Amino acid sequence: MRSILLAAAALSMTSAAAQVSSPVPPGPQRAEQPLRVSSTFRTTLTMAPTQVVPDPAAQEAGRRALYAMAADECATLSEIFKSDCHLTSVQIVAFPPLGSNAQPANILNATANYELRPLRQSPAR
Repeated sequence: MRSILLAAAALSMTSAAAQVSSPVPPGPQRAEQPLRVSSTFRTTLTMAPTQVVPDPAAQEAGRRALYAMAADECATLSEIFKSDCHLTSVQIVAFPPLGSNAQPANILNATANYELRPLRQSPAR
């Protein structure tokens, strides 16, 4: 049953978005300051037609899927920017506010924040 939920969560990944910000203008100071990146991820939870809120197992599978997406994003950012990537925070929003029609109850959103520092080049001998 758990593998079915994990497979359903993996198949239901629907979107991701990223925002890059640098605290200083590009130039010689760039090497000293980290590049900060925020990414947003979304996944759909499996729910029975009669459920109003996903059960705890579906919520856990969704959280694990979002954490995996955040970790994979760090690896990708590290490769693309030739940097050392550190995942600094992950915020998961489980349900919309009461009375809100903004999103269904079976959608989990996460925002992950990363810091990228250039890889240190060892001097050639």
